Amino acid sequence: MDRVDVAIVGAGPVGAALAALLVPAGLSVRVLEARAAPSRDARTLALSQASRDCLGQAGGWPGAGVTAITDIHVSQKGGPGRTLITAADQGLAALGYTVAYASLEEALGRRLAQLGAAVSWGAACAEIDLDVEGAKLRLAGGGALEARLLVLADGGANARRIPGLAYAEKDYGQVAVTGPVRTDRPHRGRAYERFTPEGPVALLPVDDRYALVWTATPAKAERLLAMDEGAFLAGLQAHFGDRAGRFVASGPLAAFPLRLRTINTTVALRTVIAGNAAQAMHPIAGQGLNIGLRDAAALAAILSAEPGVDPGSPAVLEAYRASRRRDAGRGVAFTDFLVGAFMDARRLPTWGRGAALTMLDLLPPARRWLAGRMIHGAPTP
Repeated sequence: MDRVDVAIVGAGPVGAALAALLVPAGLSVRVLEARAAPSRDARTLALSQASRDCLGQAGGWPGAGVTAITDIHVSQKGGPGRTLITAADQGLAALGYTVAYASLEEALGRRLAQLGAAVSWGAACAEIDLDVEGAKLRLAGGGALEARLLVLADGGANARRIPGLAYAEKDYGQVAVTGPVRTDRPHRGRAYERFTPEGPVALLPVDDRYALVWTATPAKAERLLAMDEGAFLAGLQAHFGDRAGRFVASGPLAAFPLRLRTINTTVALRTVIAGNAAQAMHPIAGQGLNIGLRDAAALAAILSAEPGVDPGSPAVLEAYRASRRRDAGRGVAFTDFLVGAFMDARRLPTWGRGAALTMLDLLPPARRWLAGRMIHGAPTP
């Protein structure tokens, strides 16, 4: 049976970034991925400046397919108030970036190849057995592996194999309709987050267009997907307004249901659960993958701080759990709060939200604090 220091299940951005951070620290790492090959996913990701720093440290920042977000315009439909969060407030060139998933996947894959990291494709887990000595994995296609530390970064596919691990789930009853759209004016690096009683609508700058995330009920999402381009653009214009200009073109659309899912603990015997395997969130405020990459950075920092440390020891697991509890917990609570708080269309809540947005716009320290939390997360206690 092969033996490594760290086995990472999942070759997505979190798992691949973690591997790229650990190999230079002298740890033997193997990445196991159930898919037969890279996904070539067509999604656009929104990454914070902190995530860009993490990926840069890992050597996996893509050289193409990246657009800077210099400011974020936040407003609500049917009520007053708006705020503008800018990179200048933070003393940064950009608040974050939009990145093509396929470009990020390719950059991380190239980096792992440069490092000589072992990545096994088509290697689904059939069985996980944990004891005080290590984690033993039996693979569906044959073969086995033992690791001193197991990291599940697989979106939650294997956590239920481990006794004591369970998920709590909340269905928002919403669907995100996504796709590229163009307007008749340049975006100049500005992103938009517009809250409506049906759910938020986001426009993210990508090259010379926007990536749209339109939250709707399942029934409305079905109608949107069935519309021709002209009807879709007219509906979007009426729903979003003209702050980004006139919508003139749209591309292929996709849709996915929105749910919140959290695990009851992020550590188990010889095991860490990270990224979407630990917390899968609503895309509002764009925190999901950014929190996952902070998971990877935190674990890598702990393992790199003490060369020769047993990576699956109780001390390491507790240090990781403590380091991530506040940031991940508050990120989940913040996104869940926003979903509910902005869907109440009654007059008093609407005007209360408008006052809050206006005060945020008028108070630079508050705006800087909020932007700092969105970029870097909650500080470790």
